[in-house]
Amino acid sequence: MKILAINGSPRGRRSNTDRILQPFLEGAREAGAETETVYLKDLKINHCLGCFTCWTKTPGVCVHKDDIAALFPKVRQADVVVYATPLYVFTVSGLMKDFMDRLLPLADPHIVQRGAHYTHPPRYTDGPSVRRVVLISNCGFPERHHFSGLVETFRRYTDDPDTELAATILCVGGELLAHPVLAESLRWYTNAARRAGWEFVTYGHILPETQAVLDTPLAEPEVYAGMANLWWDSQIGPHPTPGGEAARGRSEEPRRPLRSEPRSEAEWREENLSPPIVLPVGEPGAGPRTCREAILGMPTVFNPAAAGDLQADIQFVVTGEEPGHYVLRIREGRCTAHEGTVPRPTMTVHTPSEVWLKIARNELSGQAAYVKGMYRVEGDFGLLLRLGDLFSGPEGPKAPPAPAPAPPEEETVQRGLIRLPGMAWLTVAFVPWMVHWATVDIPGIGPWISLGVPFLLGALIWGYRRRFARPTWMETGTPLYFALAGLATLLGSRFFTDYGDVLGYLTLAGIWLGTLAAERPFTAEYSKWSYPSALWNLPVFLRTNAIITTVWGWVYLLMAVLALAGHARPEQALMWTLARNLLLIPAFAFTAWFQKWYPARG
Repeated sequence: MKILAINGSPRGRRSNTDRILQPFLEGAREAGAETETVYLKDLKINHCLGCFTCWTKTPGVCVHKDDIAALFPKVRQADVVVYATPLYVFTVSGLMKDFMDRLLPLADPHIVQRGAHYTHPPRYTDGPSVRRVVLISNCGFPERHHFSGLVETFRRYTDDPDTELAATILCVGGELLAHPVLAESLRWYTNAARRAGWEFVTYGHILPETQAVLDTPLAEPEVYAGMANLWWDSQIGPHPTPGGEAARGRSEEPRRPLRSEPRSEAEWREENLSPPIVLPVGEPGAGPRTCREAILGMPTVFNPAAAGDLQADIQFVVTGEEPGHYVLRIREGRCTAHEGTVPRPTMTVHTPSEVWLKIARNELSGQAAYVKGMYRVEGDFGLLLRLGDLFSGPEGPKAPPAPAPAPPEEETVQRGLIRLPGMAWLTVAFVPWMVHWATVDIPGIGPWISLGVPFLLGALIWGYRRRFARPTWMETGTPLYFALAGLATLLGSRFFTDYGDVLGYLTLAGIWLGTLAAERPFTAEYSKWSYPSALWNLPVFLRTNAIITTVWGWVYLLMAVLALAGHARPEQALMWTLARNLLLIPAFAFTAWFQKWYPARG
């Protein structure tokens, strides 16, 4: 699949549009697609003159000699064209509109009925029979209805037999993606965009679960509007805006100059503040016990280097179980904590005590909590973005950074010397069983071969997997089964040698069906290596593997029953052996079909 992405943002690679587009294309490449991104801001594309020369005097050739001509063959040969544009006045950007207008030479001028409508047929037929279109857009408003005009434009734009609007990703409040402070807490959105690209190439569309994530606002409308207004206020500064201050209900009286330390206790009281409060140092590494302790203890992690010449008063208005009013005062590279209020704080934080306490204990991301509207801020929004640096601990001699711990298996690629694709590891896990089945009924081969060799192979596989990853139930259960069978045989029991086929199939059924009660279905532990890690916990991926695991579990149970029937009727043993082995054919066929059909049916 060839995917041509057109980025119509004037910001190009620094745009919020590209912050959604590139994860989408990354996921598409992981699924095997070939992608190319064109940034219109880097090209010279003139406005269409409406002269129709490309339809009459020079068919297929525009009078403008600019960069659009080089894009014509790319558009013609692409299986998918991604139109990535910020929302400008409820439609595409000017750059994107010029690009779309200038595609006119690719159309034939005649008007014919094609499908339900009259339209222009394509001039060239050397590309795909149906070109699929993906629309990616973001806007600075917090509500999705602002995209209605844009979506309708693309519905009309693709309303012919040769074009299909195959997917849309519409991000409200996309400006949040540009803030480094919020980037980590919004990673769920870019991860979803990456999943969408993989799903689009693999299944032909974005799965409903992923689409639902992409349709989720980055912040509640009221919270986003407040953040946006605070940011604009911080950029506009003290310059008067007609109706601006009055509209926000603020006085136009200038602020009083900030005073420096020291002050007398009387002066603190006059300003409705307690003298500076210094909390005793607690146990090393111990978190705050109360919200009061969390706020008043913030000066202990104040970073003077990050503050520079900052002078600010940060007012906390705390509600909830521990209501109170607190102020952090920053002056001349120092921070002091007080109880009380100030008349004109630089920034005011309105928060329930439970929320701020969780943030202070690192049980909750401050950025994520703010985006979700769990607390709100008034005043200098720029100061809010600096809190992480201001209270990051005093700078001093730094120790060498400790090595980063290895991420959990679910977030990594395969580790170890052997990198097998997808389900190939499941075949390896079956090798001890294959050896057992191949040797158990051969005359002259004793249990030390039919049970001992599978045990050694199973133990080697378990040890290797234990060294580099986490052994699955199969890799753990296999050596345990053959160890138990060998021990019983050593003690004189013939149960595992006479009924080894029945017991083996029952063990496999127990392993497969038993994982349905665990955190991940059995086959998911192997099939996940064929997919991006972002998909491993997707509900549709887990459901698909749960159904496949269930089917195989019942197949093994039925094989155990057929094996037992062969023992009950020895004269028909060959027939029962053939019957149970024939069960594998529909089981394999079902697995190959279902793992593609079930995710795509949504």
